[in-house]
Amino acid sequence: MGKCALCQEERELEKSHIIPKFVFRSMKRNSPTGNMRMASQPNRVIQDGDKQAMLCGVCEDRFSPNETIFANKVYHPYHSDNLQVVEYEQWLNHFITSISWRSLYLDIVEFVRDQNIDIIDLDILIEAEKIMREFLLGERKDLGHIENHIFFFGPIKEASGDTSEFDLHTAIGGSVVGYTYISHDPDSSYVFLNLQGILIVTILKKAVEEVWENTLVEEKGFFNMGEPKHAVSSPVFNELFAVAKDLRESREKISESQKEKIVEAIRKNPERFLKSKAYQRLKDDERIRKR
Repeated sequence: MGKCALCQEERELEKSHIIPKFVFRSMKRNSPTGNMRMASQPNRVIQDGDKQAMLCGVCEDRFSPNETIFANKVYHPYHSDNLQVVEYEQWLNHFITSISWRSLYLDIVEFVRDQNIDIIDLDILIEAEKIMREFLLGERKDLGHIENHIFFFGPIKEASGDTSEFDLHTAIGGSVVGYTYISHDPDSSYVFLNLQGILIVTILKKAVEEVWENTLVEEKGFFNMGEPKHAVSSPVFNELFAVAKDLRESREKISESQKEKIVEAIRKNPERFLKSKAYQRLKDDERIRKR
């Protein structure tokens, strides 16, 4: 028994995925080796994503329908290169808010435990968590000043400066992350999520000069992958390079024995590797480096 993080009732808690299970199922199924690894522990193969005992069964079930819709209408078509025009209603805001809220809630717990956050920043996060929780419970109809945005990472045509060194196709398309990001220059805060190239940002406190064009998730609308006219300028997108840097450092820490296991897995089924998205991402990164 324990207090459910969402409904706040004392109930039997279930181990809940922070990022939905379908993401990790797909990631493992489409891996060229059939395995997954964490950047923080590159020498250990994992079978699933992070799970925490934070929700009761009733609240866990609140999220399931919208997760299924997102998986079928957005996630799987995007990763099959079949995503074109997607019409959405309030299910998209609910889905994004549900995963952003889970990440935010756990980060607040960690910030308070470690006492490594400014009190003003903490107040902003706590207020946002309350708004998101009430929205998910149906106690309010909108998110107030909080905004959800979605952006689809695609092949980079040109890269300038040191950008080509980051292997962004491999880093962004091959990773899953979710965490709270606080910027002090300019003053702003976000929940940043990457679902293998589907970039989701929940803006908790917006910077003055941010630009987000054709990324805002409304109550209902559509997005057209055939004409992706996105324009984004925000401190949070520095995190793309942070993710890439972390993964590059992680790859450098893989032991020789683990490297041999990866090579052996590819050698056993080279066709699987050559048909994989991982191989395509490697080729895209190599193309950028040669320009």
